[in-house]
Amino acid sequence: MGPFLGRCVEHGWMPGASYWVGRPGRGLAHGAVGCVAARGEPVTEATPFDLASLTKPLATATLYLLLEQEGTIDGRACIETWLPEAAGTALGRMPLARLASHDSGLPAWAPLAARARDLAGYLAEIVRLAATEPGPRGIYSDLGYILLGAVLERAAGADLARLFERRVAQPLGLLRTGFGAKGREDAAATEEGNDYERVMAGAAGAGYRWRARIPRGEVHDANAHGLGGTAGHAGLFGTAEEVARLCGEWLEPERLPLGVHARERLLRTASRDGRTFGLVLAAYSRAARGVLADDAPGHTGFTGTSLWLDPRIGGIYVLLTNRVHPRVMPRDFQWLRRGFHRLAGRRLRQGG
Repeated sequence: MGPFLGRCVEHGWMPGASYWVGRPGRGLAHGAVGCVAARGEPVTEATPFDLASLTKPLATATLYLLLEQEGTIDGRACIETWLPEAAGTALGRMPLARLASHDSGLPAWAPLAARARDLAGYLAEIVRLAATEPGPRGIYSDLGYILLGAVLERAAGADLARLFERRVAQPLGLLRTGFGAKGREDAAATEEGNDYERVMAGAAGAGYRWRARIPRGEVHDANAHGLGGTAGHAGLFGTAEEVARLCGEWLEPERLPLGVHARERLLRTASRDGRTFGLVLAAYSRAARGVLADDAPGHTGFTGTSLWLDPRIGGIYVLLTNRVHPRVMPRDFQWLRRGFHRLAGRRLRQGG
């Protein structure tokens, strides 16, 4: 995998990458290639990456299942139970669990940071969008996970960063994985500014002061940045080994109290669109379809990150890159992920 990723770096697909392949508690192949930025220092296995949407399964879905399992929240309860901002609307009457499996009909994305200044404003805007721009169920939605993150904070009485640190990072001994820029100034660089999202926002983002520079360790996603770097859909940073350590708990829990039912919902119970509580099955993703087993669950992140699992053989595949640096290129990055998964699966089979 190292030589393959090294060639990808040489051909300009990303400045650097870190990877980890193995089984719970047992790494079979791991390493780092390239640089943290153009003309930057080398990536090491201790380099944290902006995990982008891997935040959804690693933090939000995991915390959701822990809180539901202990009875703090009930996925069958209506969303308005925890979010009175949505009371009396079709969104408010939906079961909370539909947010976790991207089955709410909310839009995929919106430039919330350009329209609101705080979480209260974000929630009001999402409720407005749900009423005025409803979509079909099954749309992958950042907005749904922003709502879910807000629910978790209200239910547990703590912000997501603190919840993740207390309920996940500390039990697992994760020292380089968490929310926020503090202590992560050595993270791999992302886009030099927010040009990609600025263009995507179009007229809706006019007048907003988009970042012209994103310091290393500061979240790339503008909506997460608008919430101080901590949100249910993005904001988590981490290293490949620590991401794999957390994934190992989904397969063989030792330090997190994830019961069989909770893990079943995360790893196997899928909607008609192949989505579980936080992940998606390989048959429904070009990152792994035709390379890994159809029912292998995983997730990707916009910055160039991905994680995938094969519960039948205990396989864990983690790839972290900064493919958005210095700018987002119009390239199909999925072929690179498929190439990595093909090599990773072969290495796991050879390693026994």
